[in-house]
Amino acid sequence: MNEYKIIKLNTARNALRYIIKAFEIKEIYIPYYICPAVRIAVSKENCNMKFYHIDINFNPVYNFPENAFILYPDYFGVCGNIIDKMVHKYKNLIIDNAHSFFATPKGIACFSSIRKFFPEICDGAFLYTKKVCGVTFLKDNYEYEYKKLSFKELCKNECRLDYEDIKYMSDCTKKYFSYLDLENEKLKYINNFKLNHIKYKNSNKLKLEIKKHDAPFKYPYLADKTDNADNLVKNLEKDGKIIFRYWHNLPDSYIEKEFYTKLIAL
Repeated sequence: MNEYKIIKLNTARNALRYIIKAFEIKEIYIPYYICPAVRIAVSKENCNMKFYHIDINFNPVYNFPENAFILYPDYFGVCGNIIDKMVHKYKNLIIDNAHSFFATPKGIACFSSIRKFFPEICDGAFLYTKKVCGVTFLKDNYEYEYKKLSFKELCKNECRLDYEDIKYMSDCTKKYFSYLDLENEKLKYINNFKLNHIKYKNSNKLKLEIKKHDAPFKYPYLADKTDNADNLVKNLEKDGKIIFRYWHNLPDSYIEKEFYTKLIAL
């Protein structure tokens, strides 16, 4: 980890923009199955995007050129074994750890999102990179309360972040992050995954094999039918849980579209 420079920024999507600037990337491979904000971030840097599919277990379905810059997300924090293989095969691999905050840095660069793992904090990202950008950025001066956001507040905050340029992390976020007991927080995520796996593993269509100390963001459950997925969501929402579907605007006739209709992140 000593070979990486750690840079504290305002958002994960802007961490990717920073990487594109630092490595002067003109073309990058990104998966179809990814948050739309990532595509927007790449577009803002006038970087050409080439898309690739994944299979039902999140493996890339593509033979990338040897020198290609490749963005691969640690989906739901359960793809550590896939990343280990890719790192040895591709020298310009960039890891999106937005779903895997506690993951060990790998690739030429990787980045995580604070707000996704710690809902009391509104923004913030850690970038680990082997190359720094020659541009100096402003520090984010956004101030907010340390509290868990309601769904309405969460949506409002997401809209705010859509318009944020690359900035260094705010003092407010640094302060709130320092409040966290990271070992305890990590244990919560590990236990959440274990409990859901015990409950759902026999009917889950995904083959989940994670490392002993991985702390996944969510437990991804793939139902066999859309109706079964919809019914599970309804039951969970009755218990007061907010369930997200990942992601919209996906290509038809591929596994990515199936994920949107049948995959539930618990």
